Amino acid sequence: METFFTPIAILLATIGAFITGALWYSPFLFMKVWLKGEGVTKDQLPKRSIAYMVRISLYSFIAHACIATVTAFVFDLIEINSLTTAVSLGALLTLGFIVSSRFIDMVYTTQGTHYDLKSQIKFLVASGYYLAISVVISSVLFCVAR
Repeated sequence: METFFTPIAILLATIGAFITGALWYSPFLFMKVWLKGEGVTKDQLPKRSIAYMVRISLYSFIAHACIATVTAFVFDLIEINSLTTAVSLGALLTLGFIVSSRFIDMVYTTQGTHYDLKSQIKFLVASGYYLAISVVISSVLFCVAR
């Protein structure tokens, strides 16, 4: 039986998810689309200090670690035995808890109308991001446990 709930597996899954997030929101992938959803251009973004960027990166890393830790714990409880099952379960958990919660956030808004273009864009970019990191986390946990 594999053990997914190990410090090294969780750390590697966290790093993988963090890197995926950096790429997801980079100019190479979805930064422009995300900015459109925010209703701003790159030139309109406020200038942030290095200390601020380090702080939000640390918060993000901790959040990724929480997701990886819970996923590893669930994988141990269910005794995952294949990569396909690991990735499928990770995606199902993401769809069931994260994406559905983000959908509710999109529907109940104080700005604009329900389902306005801005909300849909932000929802789709964020949902894709969470599905992508769930695949990365699930894959890394499974491969490290092997």
